[in-house]
Amino acid sequence: MISLVQLLREVQSPPKAIFMAGPAGAGKTFTLNKLGVKGFTMINVDEDYEVLLKKELGKEDFASMSPEELSIAGKLMGKARVTTREKETQAIGSLQNIIIDGTGAASRPLLKKKEELEARGYETFMVMIYVSPMTSLKRNVERGRSLPTIAVLKSWQGLVSNIETYKQAFGDNIVIINNDSQDVDKSFDPEQIQQLFPMPQGKPKTPEELAKSKADKEKTNQEIKALLNIEQQFDTFDEAKQKIDNFIK
Repeated sequence: MISLVQLLREVQSPPKAIFMAGPAGAGKTFTLNKLGVKGFTMINVDEDYEVLLKKELGKEDFASMSPEELSIAGKLMGKARVTTREKETQAIGSLQNIIIDGTGAASRPLLKKKEELEARGYETFMVMIYVSPMTSLKRNVERGRSLPTIAVLKSWQGLVSNIETYKQAFGDNIVIINNDSQDVDKSFDPEQIQQLFPMPQGKPKTPEELAKSKADKEKTNQEIKALLNIEQQFDTFDEAKQKIDNFIK
């Protein structure tokens, strides 16, 4: 006997899944609204996480958290992931059109999810929002839940280093939008960044942990500098909107 899910697949157009990718402060929600994408279920762990942070800690800004509060915040992220995963499972099970909102910094889990969705009959698309590292850092501190500086930079480095991987995986079903302002600050000076965006004080570290953290930061900074030397190709907003409209119709 044919199942309800199989019957729906035969009489309806395939469900759609859009992956939103962009670093902190990229303006993904703003751009999505401007593109006019409607009728999709949003899958975003940050939404559940912010609710838990406000409920348990009464704050969202990591820079103002004590070491003990940062530890609690880490555990709350685990709870938020469980809630978000349940929401995602339910949406996919009923073949809803979905938007998976994330940074895109890690390509392996994202592309695995892409394969899983396509195996269930979904058509997939990626909307990537690009901003410079300084734009990401500045906008990060302006929003309610600002992330640690190193987390913002690692997010930027991870996404930009995966641009070619995503282009190859999504083919024609990807748009990359430059969301920098015309007077964007394209500089990248690690010493200046450290002064402008100080890190919150976490738990005391051993000399070995401090050395490892320093080496990790230096590696990230070098990779960012190398990526900034690559001239990126972007879609105009009109080009992006046309491609997305054709995808979701």
